[in-house]
Amino acid sequence: MEKLIITVAPTGTNTTRIDTPYVPLTPKEIADEVYLAWKAGAAIAHLHVREADGSPSMDVNLYRETVERVKDKCGDELIISLTSAGKHGLSDEERLAFCELAPDFASLDTGSLNLRNIVFMNSPQFLRNLAAKMQKYQIKPEIEVFHPGMITNAMKIVDEGLITGDLHFQIVLGADGGMPATPKSLLYMLDSLPEGASWGCVAFRNQFAMNTLTIGLGGDVRVGMEDHVYIRPGVLAKSNAEFVERIKNVSYEFGRDVATPVEARKIMKVEQKAAKF
Repeated sequence: MEKLIITVAPTGTNTTRIDTPYVPLTPKEIADEVYLAWKAGAAIAHLHVREADGSPSMDVNLYRETVERVKDKCGDELIISLTSAGKHGLSDEERLAFCELAPDFASLDTGSLNLRNIVFMNSPQFLRNLAAKMQKYQIKPEIEVFHPGMITNAMKIVDEGLITGDLHFQIVLGADGGMPATPKSLLYMLDSLPEGASWGCVAFRNQFAMNTLTIGLGGDVRVGMEDHVYIRPGVLAKSNAEFVERIKNVSYEFGRDVATPVEARKIMKVEQKAAKF
């Protein structure tokens, strides 16, 4: 198996200070948390940003400031992944604006679903526009799939030539409206992926069990306060780095070393680009 690539998702859209007082919200707080996670072994930082009141945002200036701060602390080798779904109810143009920053990675959620009490809308037109923008700015798609139909949608975009090169899928389990976070779900989704695609797993429930199974199956892992706030039952993690350290130790028990950002770039064929920030 390839070395394990650990992604840290320190903030997300929905985690609040009511859920945990430790979730980072400002650009400085996010950068500080990414730095600690990078020191612990994370190779990719999946970033959301928040307004001053803590509400979700996709403000390009907030993205720019956050990434600048991350790069100042971690250097240019850390892989930066920006979300295309940082706030619901925006226009397509507002959701596409971040592409001009040309991050290494960005999420491409290939379908809509009922997420909690809202519709997480990703229309076919939006997906094609997003994929085309990502091609233009040489952003590798992180193809997020919550159910098998989203894999089918992704392959339609591939067949149209809007996604090229090596494919990377992020299997998202345990979200309301998506597949449950169970071994059966993960195995079914894996059987549905195109041959040769790389993959990772995000688990909003049963996180540690699903992370462990993913490591054993050869996939990559995402951890962080976007997905889970407890390091063990009833105990809040005080830093995103705690999740990274735990997964790193589990991976070593499986005999899988953890990839550095430089190694992760080679494995995933993500070239380091000139700074756009």
